Amino acid sequence: MMKPLCLDILLQVTEVDQLKLQKRRHNDYLKHFLYDTLPPNLRFKFNNRKRTLTTLEEADDREWEAPKPKLKISKKQHKPVCPLPPPDLPPKFKQHILEEMGGTGLVLVIQKTIFYSDVNPTANRFSIPFSQVKTHDFLNEVEAKELAHKTPMQMCLLDPSLKQTSITFNKWVMGNTSLYVLTNTWNSVVKNNQLEKGDMVQLWSFQVNSLLCFALFKL
Repeated sequence: MMKPLCLDILLQVTEVDQLKLQKRRHNDYLKHFLYDTLPPNLRFKFNNRKRTLTTLEEADDREWEAPKPKLKISKKQHKPVCPLPPPDLPPKFKQHILEEMGGTGLVLVIQKTIFYSDVNPTANRFSIPFSQVKTHDFLNEVEAKELAHKTPMQMCLLDPSLKQTSITFNKWVMGNTSLYVLTNTWNSVVKNNQLEKGDMVQLWSFQVNSLLCFALFKL
């Protein structure tokens, strides 16, 4: 009784081996057909495990693709960062305006980085873009109307060396952009104070005997 059972088991093992051999031969033939007999641009790679077909060109493209960075989702909630207030005028500068010149109503008009156009001698002007102006309240109603009618105003400017000079203050409208400008004697201010591209400056306004004045401070 044991011999027929053993023979039956042996036959089943033989059948499994034959199936595996046929499968291996089939895969070898498929690889030969897909890789050797087709043109290079249509050749395929055969993946025995996943049983997927991919062209060699597609495989090369994926090989040269940069790995996509994994996005890390932080569970921490970041608190909004409040911008730091601009620095105030140094005591010496403020004392000169308030005590020696009798100025009142100090207002920061703008804090900006000097661009090449601000120190270009052929331009001879310092731009004060509306988009960077801290407030327009330094102008009274009469001054605002004069500038609106394109009437230049002669102002007193206190430069970084605490030297007073007369300068022209005007408003320009260029397309959809509006800006204030200091012109006329601006080149001398640049030269006397060695202003350069990249310098950070502040322009303050104040009144002396109800007349508008400016103070330029280099940070």
